[in-house]
Formats: sequence, C-alpha cells, structure tokens
Amino acid sequence: MLLPGAEKYLNKNSHDLWKDQLANDRLILGEIDAAIAYFNSPEGADGIAEYTIDTGQDRQTVKRTDISNLMSWRSKLIAEIAQLERSLGMNGCAARRIVPGF
Repeated sequence: MLLPGAEKYLNKNSHDLWKDQLANDRLILGEIDAAIAYFNSPEGADGIAEYTIDTGQDRQTVKRTDISNLMSWRSKLIAEIAQLERSLGMNGCAARRIVPGF
C-alpha cells in the first residue's frame, strides 16, 4: 500500500531520488546560511529578531534566539550532503554498492 502522494515516486530510481534530496539539502543549507549571516549582520544586530527561511515546501520563521538550532541543523545538512555526494560518486569519490555476502 502506498502512502498518499507516493505515486509520483513510482518511476524514479534511487539515484534520481538521491539527486533530488541533494538539491533540496543544498537549497535549505543556502537559506540557513543566509539566516545566520543576517542575524550576524549590522541590520540583524539592530534589533531585527526574525528571519524567514523558504524551504521550497513552506516558509519557516526563525528568531535570533534559534541561532544554536540553526547551527545544529546546518551541521546535520552538511553531513547529509557529504554522504549523498559520496553515494552519488561526486567530488572524485566512487559510488559504492553494498552486496550482502550470503
């Protein structure tokens, strides 16, 4: 049984799904970097306490007090991007295929 909305993934292979996820992660990472830079800019330091991140699916408003959460989210995205790039064979890395030994 498919979850609602899952039918759009029926004709995609794993490689295409990973590429889509990589593109999405890079987009969100750019938005997070922009929010962090804004909070550390002179305009952000002058009492502006909110920034809106557009993830492509929705908009999320973050506050200056969320900067530690943003940094944590950023670290997780960087690790996921690196893993996806390795899995896709990007940046000079060979793609890996794991085959069970039994």
